[in-house]
Amino acid sequence: MIYSISGKLIAKTRQFAAVDIMGLGIKVLVTQKTFQKLPKIGEKVNLLCYFYSSQNGFELYGFFDEKERDVFEMLNSINGIGPKAALKILSEMKAENLLSAISRGKSEILTKTAGIGAKKANRIILELSDKIKNQKFSDSDDNFEIDLELEEVLKTLGYKQKQIREAAEKISPKIKTLQERLKAALKILSGR
Repeated sequence: MIYSISGKLIAKTRQFAAVDIMGLGIKVLVTQKTFQKLPKIGEKVNLLCYFYSSQNGFELYGFFDEKERDVFEMLNSINGIGPKAALKILSEMKAENLLSAISRGKSEILTKTAGIGAKKANRIILELSDKIKNQKFSDSDDNFEIDLELEEVLKTLGYKQKQIREAAEKISPKIKTLQERLKAALKILSGR
């Protein structure tokens, strides 16, 4: 099993990073969070990994932090959710927010993720709630549900989901109300 990969970043897209290790370019699939943290091409990168083998071949998934990789592994262990679905879920939702939603049994939050219906959301909660019951979650999780409402409002104003998520990440966790978070997001989105 491969624990981590370290080398020079030679290419990156929203779906993968290519890392040069002694002349061998290795493709590592990444989440949006990991993509956003990737250094410039030509710089050194170190990613924690999950190695996946199937009859179709091998895939390597990379993460900057252990929590995201651990949640990816938990999701991948659920029947009906493979590594591609787990990667998609973590690209749309922070690991902390996902764990918080699972611990509170909030299936409606999970269904906001593309490809996750009520049945899959309930399966995720059922299979993972015992595994995470003793974990504590940060204050930023409280803003997650508000940010879902914020996302809906900004979508009606014509903003793209990617823009909205990037703006929401930049808003201070101390700003708690929907109205104040909306004001801050609009400021960020307008470039002021």
